[in-house]
Amino acid sequence: MSDREPRRCLVTGGSSGIGYAAAARLAADGWAVTSLSRRPLAPDGVQAIAGDASAVTDIERALAAAAAEGRLDGLVCSAGVPPSGPWDDEAHWEQVLRVDLTAAWQVARLAWPALRAAGGSVVLLGSIVGSSEGSLRSPAYAAAKAGIEGLGRSLALIGAKEGVRVNVLAPGAFDTPFDEKLFPPSTRPDVPLGRMGAPEEAAGIIAFLLGHEASYVSGSVWRVDGGRTVLSPASSAGVAAPEEHTES
Repeated sequence: MSDREPRRCLVTGGSSGIGYAAAARLAADGWAVTSLSRRPLAPDGVQAIAGDASAVTDIERALAAAAAEGRLDGLVCSAGVPPSGPWDDEAHWEQVLRVDLTAAWQVARLAWPALRAAGGSVVLLGSIVGSSEGSLRSPAYAAAKAGIEGLGRSLALIGAKEGVRVNVLAPGAFDTPFDEKLFPPSTRPDVPLGRMGAPEEAAGIIAFLLGHEASYVSGSVWRVDGGRTVLSPASSAGVAAPEEHTES
């Protein structure tokens, strides 16, 4: 690859939320970005492919568009369905595991030759639910996101000898259509920083993990939750939103 040729990335679930923000950030940084999602929506400058991120034929179409000459520098797996219920419904369990866990494995598996050819990097979107918290509404979601961490660590081991890095981003409460609004986004008593995260904040970390500055980072789980998982129940009642500061 010449120095002038842009790095290439496929983002699944790039039509909204953190996936959309990640696609926008990478495009702004000069990447050639392709998005695969059910809705053909994407930020300006991003190629949108309509399809199911868990379907082999749709993944192959997206990879054909994203991986020019069989090379892929980045893969972001952010497609998913949010936690919902009923928790004991078998169809719900199967859907959530298919979309939130199996789809990431499927995309990584099919993209692996192109990632290996480019010495690329993968970011899987996990959650603090499953790894640090349970879910009253959806054990399926918690199980899938816990599985993402196991998948990420395993792929990092597989990729180590092949020049492919793999990491997991584990968000907490983010102000996206995906997250249930238990409190106003700017007032979150369950988050030490006092607010929900913005998708662009997660996108910045994704861009770092895919980039050259993270060349020695693989197999890690990056928790991005405003401190929520270090807050004990006993102290949560005393946590107040931080004072607002304005720039001069």
